[in-house]
Amino acid sequence: MAVNDTPKEAATVGAWRRFLIGANVIFTVIAAVVVVAFLQWVAGRGGYIDMTSTSVNSLNEATGRLLENLDTQVRLVSLYFEADLEEKDQPRYRNTVDDLLALYESTNRSMIDSEWVNPLKDHEKRKKLIKRLGEIPRFKEQIDSYTAVVNTFDNEIKGEMVALVNAELETVFDLNAGLGAESAGAPLSEVQLVLENWQRQLGARAAEVDDYLGGEVPAYSAATATLRSLYGDFSKQFSRIAEFGQEMVRRGRSSSPAEEDFLAGAEERYRDLLSRIDEANEAVQELEPLKFDEVIAELTPTGNALLVETPEDAIVVGFADLWPPIDPNITRPTFKDRAFKGEEKLTTAILRATHKEQTAVVFVRYGGQPFFFGGFMPGQPAARLAQMKGLLEDTNFTVAEWDLKTSLAPPELDPKPTRTIYVVFKPTPPQDPFGRSSQEPPFADQHREALLDAMGENGRALFVAGWAPGPFGPIPSTYEYDDYLNSEWGVKVDTSALLLQFVNVGSDQFRFPRGGESMRDVVWADHDIVHGLRSLPVRLPLCAPLDLSGAAEGVTIERLTSLPQRAGLWGAKNILKYQEQLPNESIYKVEGDLEGPFDLAVAASKEEAKIVVVSSAGFAEDAVTMARDMVLSSAGLQLRSRNPGNVALFINSLHWLNDNTEFMNIGRPIDLAVLDVPGENTVRAVRAFSMVVWPVAAMAFGCAVWLVRRR
Repeated sequence: MAVNDTPKEAATVGAWRRFLIGANVIFTVIAAVVVVAFLQWVAGRGGYIDMTSTSVNSLNEATGRLLENLDTQVRLVSLYFEADLEEKDQPRYRNTVDDLLALYESTNRSMIDSEWVNPLKDHEKRKKLIKRLGEIPRFKEQIDSYTAVVNTFDNEIKGEMVALVNAELETVFDLNAGLGAESAGAPLSEVQLVLENWQRQLGARAAEVDDYLGGEVPAYSAATATLRSLYGDFSKQFSRIAEFGQEMVRRGRSSSPAEEDFLAGAEERYRDLLSRIDEANEAVQELEPLKFDEVIAELTPTGNALLVETPEDAIVVGFADLWPPIDPNITRPTFKDRAFKGEEKLTTAILRATHKEQTAVVFVRYGGQPFFFGGFMPGQPAARLAQMKGLLEDTNFTVAEWDLKTSLAPPELDPKPTRTIYVVFKPTPPQDPFGRSSQEPPFADQHREALLDAMGENGRALFVAGWAPGPFGPIPSTYEYDDYLNSEWGVKVDTSALLLQFVNVGSDQFRFPRGGESMRDVVWADHDIVHGLRSLPVRLPLCAPLDLSGAAEGVTIERLTSLPQRAGLWGAKNILKYQEQLPNESIYKVEGDLEGPFDLAVAASKEEAKIVVVSSAGFAEDAVTMARDMVLSSAGLQLRSRNPGNVALFINSLHWLNDNTEFMNIGRPIDLAVLDVPGENTVRAVRAFSMVVWPVAAMAFGCAVWLVRRR
């Protein structure tokens, strides 16, 4: 205290100082609360927080590249409904999708925006959405065609039909009135009944067309279906009236000359109108299925649809695709029973909506079972590549099949693709169900040349090679495309050796484990195709080593995957020798068998031409690529892909062949993950703690300090 300060002045200064300290504490705490609340709001809008235990809401590198390089606006619309009475899982589905859309939007805000439309309550927003979709060029052109045929009916045909029916009825009434009671049961009475029925039908069906087009969602397909039925029925019925009139006149059933003239002249009176109706009906028949109606049908009020919209297109991601059940045998799966394929489905939908170049993938076989059809009937083999076909179509490829045995010409694709990539499988030798020698012609030079001609000089192809048994058991067959690969590309498939992996149980002693014919612990090279595959399990069955020693001129060969030399890994030349050892406790290496290292897959380029060779039979088939295991984790039971590396290797190879390396590993199409999103109460608790609890604690601590200082 200064010497001149009085006790009263000192007390005043002390009180003022304590007030300032307290005010400072309170101001600091309030400021902290405001800042935290603002950051929470920003985080919530930005979608930066991944609240999943498996990080499925963290976009991978390929998805990020796609979004960052968008050259067109993309709108992501959630139509996940909200109702006063809804199942407890509905908010979890809705909030998870909202978080996912916010994450996509935050990746490129200049080109991506998201919107939530509650289809049960936001009626005006839904109307605007429907109207906006109808203006998209892809839909508008078709809608205009549908509208044109409806306008033809409204402005021309309907009036002529009504006028004809009314005029005919008026004449019939006059004629019947002249005949009096004698007209009962006469031909004119039968005609009158038909005309009166059509007088009612015309009004009812015209009103039906108006109702279809005047609703909240115009039903163009339903309206034209009504017109198609109306035109067909009217034309048929009035043609029958004309035939009936001629028959009545021929039989002499007419009651008067006037009635005879009326019946005989029906065909001429109807001719012009029926001709115009036939033309109008032909125009209706020529209408293509309306894509707009297909999209709208998926946007039902309680369908939980997700819409990807661009100025040129709109694609719906349905609930069943986004949330497939982990176990298909569960009749009513809940949230915890479903996998979440958010990034995979949403990213591939954006890819399809924004990239319109159409690349075709043609799977080539010779004989054998169809790749995409089967397994529907008892005893029928399952389709080998049906699920892979679906994955490729999701990734914006057009997929087709070519059986060289039935046609030397490749399939004609409509629309014509910008590029065609061929996936070539080993020909299936003719087989007789009774084991007899088949009389069918085998794969020959003409079949090989048909494929090479289709590929052309700058062809792109993925050759699925590998080891395969010949017609006499374990003696290996030759690879029918080996001469082409060796002479043109310097890649030789050594089908004389089957790679087998044994387990070391002692000095030079081994045993053959289950799955020893499949290679798993492969070494990935530094190449775009296999970048990012190092952590993914893979299974390459029935491998034959590749010989790259005969390099062809002008060809660049790059290894994709290989196997190092290691104990128990051999290229078995004689399988019978190992079969003979199986009853023994241990197996020994047969003299002459190959030792590593072994090359299993390569990519080669020559000017504009490219090929990929994977020397593993069946590595791309559904039985391998789609194999799943049920595993127990902290998130509960999860269905995990057993061989996700196979899918990535196959699809990435196609992207490389298509010169689209930026699309590799896009959308996580290789696994299923179960979300563990915290419930709404948990989220609220976390926010309450960060926004209220700790600031209040800080304020209490500040008050305690203030009181201590005051004393």
